[in-house]
Amino acid sequence: MKHKLFNINKISIILVVFSILFFLSSSNYSYSIKSNNNEIKDDEFDYIFDPGEYIDDENKEQEKNINTNKINNQDNLAQHSDKSSKIINTKEDINLVNKSHTKNSINPIYEDQNSDNNFNDKDKIVVKARINVANIEKIGFLNIAGFINGQEVLKNVTLDNFDSSKQTLNVNLAVDKETDIIKAGDRDEFFVCAYHIKDLLKEYNSMPYFDCDEGDLLGPDTATPTLSRLFSPNSLVYRDSQNVFNNSSNKYTQLLSTNNNNNNNGNQQQTEKNEEQVKIKIYVPLEDRKNTQKLKIAVMIKGEIKSAIIDNVQEELNKLGGYTISRSFTFDRDTNIGKIQIGDRYHACVSSTDLNPPEGSECEKRILKNFGRENVLYVR
Repeated sequence: MKHKLFNINKISIILVVFSILFFLSSSNYSYSIKSNNNEIKDDEFDYIFDPGEYIDDENKEQEKNINTNKINNQDNLAQHSDKSSKIINTKEDINLVNKSHTKNSINPIYEDQNSDNNFNDKDKIVVKARINVANIEKIGFLNIAGFINGQEVLKNVTLDNFDSSKQTLNVNLAVDKETDIIKAGDRDEFFVCAYHIKDLLKEYNSMPYFDCDEGDLLGPDTATPTLSRLFSPNSLVYRDSQNVFNNSSNKYTQLLSTNNNNNNNGNQQQTEKNEEQVKIKIYVPLEDRKNTQKLKIAVMIKGEIKSAIIDNVQEELNKLGGYTISRSFTFDRDTNIGKIQIGDRYHACVSSTDLNPPEGSECEKRILKNFGRENVLYVR
């Protein structure tokens, strides 16, 4: 009897154990199904690996290194931005620098014009650029840019074969006496600038030695050329620009770095694009010449000239409801003679026969202060 009771208890214990095991097995299976159906919440896991956390840290580290390099790179202190510190040292880079401009291409063959002979074309008016070379090295070339009687003048003059015993270099800049926009007068203004480029590869990111001169044309019927003097010992043109360049370079580099840190990627790319452009807006007040029919506006910076012709001034004034014409010009910072810098000097002129008297051409100048946003200059 006792033996029989023991067997019954044994069987009961086995059934209980089996029931417990079955229940546990069923529970695990249910958990597996829930997991496969993604019904388990993340917070039920002790640890969730998020690869994005590490990818983001890597990007931040890269951005940190880039921004640190912008500030600490000693080669950039006078270059204003990381892009402007590019040193051109390949044929492809040189070809990019010597790019051809549709309207204002510069002759790549340097011509020596040491002659002091007068220009005897009755249909031309001549400005003789008398360049003092006593205190400059006779290497490289001079890039000459001017705006005379409503016409652009661009020339390169080599110094490599120049007679070192001579103190001056004379370059004749000849333009037409009359165009469909203007006829030369004896008070018309003009400007001429000369840039001394000794080694383009080394000077590309700097401010080369230069000088500019503004003046009035002599009478168009005189046989004597108008004289323009450049690189005179008492000229302050280069010194004034160099001071602005030196004083602004460090501040500008730090400002650019700060702006890039604060912008998202899209805005940063747009900011960097804008910093590689120079924008100049010219205003031409015509209150005293309300009947002007046609005029030309031109801007020069770092040997680059851009211009615009307004064929119907009256139509534009009627649309404006006022008497001030304006035009905006955008330059790439990369030019044939180097990168445009804060401190570079720019000139602007407006020309029209209808502006006479007193002057058919009037010119003004300023020192460049901004990249990315417009530099404004009133002419007249």
